[in-house]
Amino acid sequence: MAIYLGSRYENSTVDFLAYRSPETAAPVVFYQFPDIGRITYSEYSWQEGDRMDQVAAKFYRYPELWWLVAQANPQIDDHNKIPAGTVLRIPVV
Repeated sequence: MAIYLGSRYENSTVDFLAYRSPETAAPVVFYQFPDIGRITYSEYSWQEGDRMDQVAAKFYRYPELWWLVAQANPQIDDHNKIPAGTVLRIPVV
């Protein structure tokens, strides 16, 4: 697994000793956020036709920050198939 300069994982620790099953090693990336105090959230009701990058652009002006929304909503397994009406937590940054 390559970690590139400028990546959000640039200053992270990579552990290649984590295992998903006895036969396969799966890299696990550990990273820390700076201590910014308590994180607050707003809510967004997912609409038919929405995309994660569009939601990020709406709240952060940068579609490439979609991962902030995804990371705040671990209950969503597939970010391409979110049912309309699902309420997402949007981190206030």
